[in-house]
Amino acid sequence: MTPTRGSGFISGAVEQPTTTLTWSDAIGKRIRAGSWEEQAVSTVERIEEALDAGQLEVAAQLVDYFMEEAKVCHNVYQVWVEGFERWLRDNGVGEQELAAERERLERLLAFPDGEPFAPEPRWRALGEQAGGLAHGIRGLALEPDAARAGLRALRESWRQLHDRWVDLQSGLLTFVARRFGEAAIGDCYRVVLEPFLRERYAPYDTRKRPYEETVDRNLYLAFEAMRAHLCGPDRMGEIDLVEHDDRWVLSFDPCGSGGRGQRGDAIEGTGSRSDPPYDFGVTQEQHDWAWNEKGVCYYCAHCCLTNERWAVEQWGAPVRVTDPPLHPLETTGAELKPCTWTIYKSIAAIPEEAYRRLGLSKPASGS
Repeated sequence: MTPTRGSGFISGAVEQPTTTLTWSDAIGKRIRAGSWEEQAVSTVERIEEALDAGQLEVAAQLVDYFMEEAKVCHNVYQVWVEGFERWLRDNGVGEQELAAERERLERLLAFPDGEPFAPEPRWRALGEQAGGLAHGIRGLALEPDAARAGLRALRESWRQLHDRWVDLQSGLLTFVARRFGEAAIGDCYRVVLEPFLRERYAPYDTRKRPYEETVDRNLYLAFEAMRAHLCGPDRMGEIDLVEHDDRWVLSFDPCGSGGRGQRGDAIEGTGSRSDPPYDFGVTQEQHDWAWNEKGVCYYCAHCCLTNERWAVEQWGAPVRVTDPPLHPLETTGAELKPCTWTIYKSIAAIPEEAYRRLGLSKPASGS
């Protein structure tokens, strides 16, 4: 039943909050407090936990925070799409040809209700949906079952928007490869992503601060981003974490972006994005922007540049070492490989192989 008005919820919870949100001066934003093991738990699960405990204000604030996580992906994808299309124009693709390809992709990536993919109206609707849910929870206006149903609907709305954002990146990158050759993807990524990297990855620059001082920030933002991608088979945002003496290993089974695309969408019943009707590309040749591996989906290849190669070129050490599943050997069949991100606790712990697969050598200063 809905908690009785005046029963103690107005002045806050008496018991310890199930989850604490706090401001981080080190990161410069609101974060979820807790151990690394707790960070591997999805925010959706934390909202459900707060609802079960009757901590309505905690649940409402976590709904707000769920949208903070989502906005990172949404904003990044907006910037990247604009960048990919600008790169195509700068390389001679006419407006008519580009508009035709974008229209084709929007029809291909239609929402389950049949509407073509148009992200901005859906993002605005998602904001209204989240605001209404949080408002209803904190205002004692929702029965517990209604609050949980609202949360399921919010997560599903974000999943639908998020997954089509991802597929749009894959579709545009495939268009780049077919128009200019696969090697052009590396050039395109460089032009589009480097301004983003200079902003988001500047705090990890070891020329400005020691590697060990940024490890906590690195870990937190990795968890936050992958929760927003709704990793896991049920698309809740769950992450597996194993700590070793020298590193943390985060596993996504599957990752909610490229991994979901390669395996296919179990929720919507659609196949691998490398198969018809999508036919989104994977590397057919070896490239230093895709770990010199064949079978890396074009979208997943961005992790090579963002997590590793660009940082090694700039200051000599990767931010996160990524081991993506290769298509189709590791994304189909009975044995499906999860994607992993490894964050080492020191530069010295990063193995030589992490550099060699990029076509580089580990700097002597990092040994």
